[in-house]
Amino acid sequence: MQGTDLIEKGLHDLRESLTNHKLYTRLSSIRDIQIFMEYHVFAVWDFMSLLKALQVKLTCTHIPWTPAANTAITRFVNEIVLGEESDINEDGEPKSHFEMYLDAMDQVEANTSQINSFIQLINEGATVKQATEKTNLDKVVADFMAFTFNIIATGKPHLIASAFTFGREDLIPDMFIEIVNHAQKEDESKSYNKLIYYLNRHIELDGDEHGPLSLQMITALCKDDQGNWDETLETARQALKHRVKLWDKIAEIISDPNPIKVG
Repeated sequence: MQGTDLIEKGLHDLRESLTNHKLYTRLSSIRDIQIFMEYHVFAVWDFMSLLKALQVKLTCTHIPWTPAANTAITRFVNEIVLGEESDINEDGEPKSHFEMYLDAMDQVEANTSQINSFIQLINEGATVKQATEKTNLDKVVADFMAFTFNIIATGKPHLIASAFTFGREDLIPDMFIEIVNHAQKEDESKSYNKLIYYLNRHIELDGDEHGPLSLQMITALCKDDQGNWDETLETARQALKHRVKLWDKIAEIISDPNPIKVG
């Protein structure tokens, strides 16, 4: 056993914690999905910075252009950027998955005021830390994003790739789709087609191809350097620990009969 197999083994306990997390048994209504999305949207947003950091490190983004070191990885990263940053939405319009997520939040009547204020501050030149403080984000969400940007700040491609590859668990789409379909049957005046489309699009894009390619990327970056492999595993474990804490927080809020509203 070596390389990515050892990493998968080293992540088994945390993966089990996520797979069997109490959050999943507490998601049962549109209200629960609203709360989930109001917190999870920040993870959807900072994922894009991980991806763009990989694009900067593993493809050529400078002028004059020169060939990247590994064309297969370049193609993989650019394909994911194309899909995540400029996919086609349910109306045939080019949109990022983050923007699709916001549209789905609006449709399910989740509160987008906090994430919109955060993005406005970023557009105005605020740092992530400044925007986090000014929008009064929950500490768990703030810590989640701080970890992401600390990893990016290392400038080490294998660490960024580790957080990207191993640190992002699926959005439990099957459960979401079941809840949304049930809610639509109960109230035929409601439509949640944007969220359904978003979830199905992720199922389609995160299929059999991206997983193996992301592991190939890790192998190509770590090579035969045991230090790189050790750092990759530790980064992956830390990323998943932050994911567990985020899931813990959302489960806690959903269980509260009078949750503190975002925004």
